[in-house]
Amino acid sequence: MKSLFILWICGILFCSNAAIAGDMSVDKMMSFADSLFAQGDYYRAITEYERVIFFYPDDSLAKAARFQIAESYFRGERFDQAIAQFGSLAHDYPNDEVGIKSLLRVGEVFYQKRDYEHATEAFIKFIGTYPNDTRDDAARLKLGWSYLRQRDWTQAEEEFRKLPAESPLHSKAEGLAEEAKHYPDIPKKSPGLAGGLSTILPGTGQLYIGKPGDALISFLLNGSFIWATAESFQHNNNATGGILLFFEAGWYLGNIYNAVNGAYKYNDRLEQRFMDNLHNRFDFSYYYDGHGRNMMAFNLKF
Repeated sequence: MKSLFILWICGILFCSNAAIAGDMSVDKMMSFADSLFAQGDYYRAITEYERVIFFYPDDSLAKAARFQIAESYFRGERFDQAIAQFGSLAHDYPNDEVGIKSLLRVGEVFYQKRDYEHATEAFIKFIGTYPNDTRDDAARLKLGWSYLRQRDWTQAEEEFRKLPAESPLHSKAEGLAEEAKHYPDIPKKSPGLAGGLSTILPGTGQLYIGKPGDALISFLLNGSFIWATAESFQHNNNATGGILLFFEAGWYLGNIYNAVNGAYKYNDRLEQRFMDNLHNRFDFSYYYDGHGRNMMAFNLKF
């Protein structure tokens, strides 16, 4: 009896939803979903786009709704779901505009996710699949960026150089190619040297990477423990000396690790500064309006 009651309630709810959908045209449903998307209410927008697909699966707007669902996931930073949705569209509509731009979007989502290896694969696939597409140059520019983010400056420069002279992105690509050549010139600190210096004399590795405060603390802390340990053994306080030696070993190894890790962080900061400078001067991206049409946004700063 209870099961029949539940089925009856579900039937009423389904009929009510169907009646509501019947009173609302597919254009109105899509417009409402688009308005939620424009307001940044992406998850409610997804629900409304899914209603369009459910009630009007054969309508041309159902395909656009699928694209907007993927875009909503992307805007909401649910990258894995966005990649899955865009990838599905690219597979289902390889010869359709929505499928073509979805494949490009896969690379862009991976790029925003900072998964530059998979972004590289996606952009290469797009260029290989649609070599005559008007967005081919944009995809190649993003491909160069993906290589640059992976510190493969040689491959990045090569990709930037491939943009034809007649491309509107050619001057941008040439500028990036020239700047990419300077990537190896970034002044870096050697982690091995930093660790070696701190092994010989605690604190000198930190001084080498430009952290005089850490250098002083490391020198005084290790120096104090070494002095106290030596004094203890010299006065036959072997138990005390052993305890102090145990703690000093930890401080000493920590001093070496701190110097090595600090060198890596120093290099990462300089590389990030280099990338940020290029990004601010040369970056561009595709964005999409409420109907899934692609538009190009440039960001040029000199």
